[in-house]
Amino acid sequence: MKTVIKEGIELTKLSEHQILKVIMDHIKVITLLVFVTLIGSAFALKTGSISDKNENDYTNDGIEIKGEVKEIIENKCMGCHNPKARNEKARKKLQWSDVPEMNTEEQKDLINELYEVLEDGKMPPKKAIERRPKMKLTDEETKTLLTWVEKEDKRLRGK
Repeated sequence: MKTVIKEGIELTKLSEHQILKVIMDHIKVITLLVFVTLIGSAFALKTGSISDKNENDYTNDGIEIKGEVKEIIENKCMGCHNPKARNEKARKKLQWSDVPEMNTEEQKDLINELYEVLEDGKMPPKKAIERRPKMKLTDEETKTLLTWVEKEDKRLRGK
């Protein structure tokens, strides 16, 4: 028989088997806490805003997302186009956080598609705006994004 202190209370007259059980219970709790922390850290690294991959504004020998454009995208686009978005179609269509890893051709295709959806007023979709009216792009925001898309198109094409 040995004396063991569990949660600040001295427990006496425990068999070695009981002592080992108390120790194993504590090891299980510690292991679970470490596991949850590691899993949580992995998810935290994968999600978030555009700036997660780099604390600076994105530049990747291609598309630059910075300043007012970055702010508009984070406020109006990232709600649906992020790894944790509920809308699977939007998640698969575009991940803003993946833009820096796109090759030049993928970036050119993205710029062309962005121009089209902005010109046609397709984004954000009407259903999304009905649910969250603040997601609607103002005329000024649309103009800012279109100007940025045109600038990026020229830059990507070397003009």
